[in-house]
Amino acid sequence: MGSDIVACNPRSNLEPVLQRGARNNSSSMKLMIDGVWRGDIAPPPELAAKQMIHDGSFRHKITNGGSSAFPAEPGRYHLFVSYACPFAHRTLVVRALKGLNDIVPVSILHPVWDTPHGWAFGETPLSTPDRAVNSFRFLHEVYRAANPAYTGKIIVPVLWDERSRQIVNNESIEIARMLNEAFDAVGADQTVDLYPLALRSEIDALGGRIAKSLSRGVYAVGQAKDQIEYDAAMNELFSFLDEIETLVADGRTFLLGDQPTLADVLIFTPLVRFDGVYNPLFRASRKRLVDYRGLTRLTKRIYDLLGVADTVRFDHILTHYYDGDWGVASRRGITPEAPMIDFRIAGNCG
Repeated sequence: MGSDIVACNPRSNLEPVLQRGARNNSSSMKLMIDGVWRGDIAPPPELAAKQMIHDGSFRHKITNGGSSAFPAEPGRYHLFVSYACPFAHRTLVVRALKGLNDIVPVSILHPVWDTPHGWAFGETPLSTPDRAVNSFRFLHEVYRAANPAYTGKIIVPVLWDERSRQIVNNESIEIARMLNEAFDAVGADQTVDLYPLALRSEIDALGGRIAKSLSRGVYAVGQAKDQIEYDAAMNELFSFLDEIETLVADGRTFLLGDQPTLADVLIFTPLVRFDGVYNPLFRASRKRLVDYRGLTRLTKRIYDLLGVADTVRFDHILTHYYDGDWGVASRRGITPEAPMIDFRIAGNCG
């Protein structure tokens, strides 16, 4: 899939940004309570139940006809994202495919997030300053600016309105849909439609299954508390991958036909991370992506679409997962599945 690993220490020049000497305990949660940043407390039950996945709480919409408080305009909106996060990655893929790089600019947060201030901006090899010129140092400052009484997790992606200084939306799939359709009249590539009307019901149905069994499914495997949870999560994850492998075995180009859709975007971001992160680190060990010929071809085909390769940053991805909470296997008492490799088959012996 390629790699953009930088020839430098990814933690260099990070002292003022990450406060390296005061890393968070992995059991703490990055959240705000009544507008006050709390990166040092155990998660309350209602948030702990969501684990790493948390639905967005800002749900406004950009429209291309002026029917909302957020009309589409070039340069007005800004994405705060992490290349490491598979959910934020969705928005970067759509932004690339729709040719929005000059219409919706981005700022990149550093992939190391288990710090006293969580997601951080900064002029480093793996991050940028806040390019929306708000002088934000940390993502929690964005949330406080939008809602001084905000309570909840601090998540990416964030779609920010520079004019009103408000968060428009922080739900990745909704941002992806807006990027696909809202900017067509102001310079987006109108030849690309990732959410065509004729396929929307199929995209939504398949997208829901991707979200449940794959995007969230890998986290269910990685965060399983005991063997029973792990085994159940593994069965759901790999049953789904087996099903999609069968689906694409008929030679189709993309999941729903000859053209890519949002369903392909949704499946791409976890698949591209699978062999580097989820298989070894999350103990999703039954198979690798490369053991699925059809899924591997699909992932490569999406990767080769114009602009998508530039959104895949393994330097960010590996730094985030292996230099963070996931870098230490804290879930004892779970025995990973053995890989499905039969050494009795001659083809597996080199």
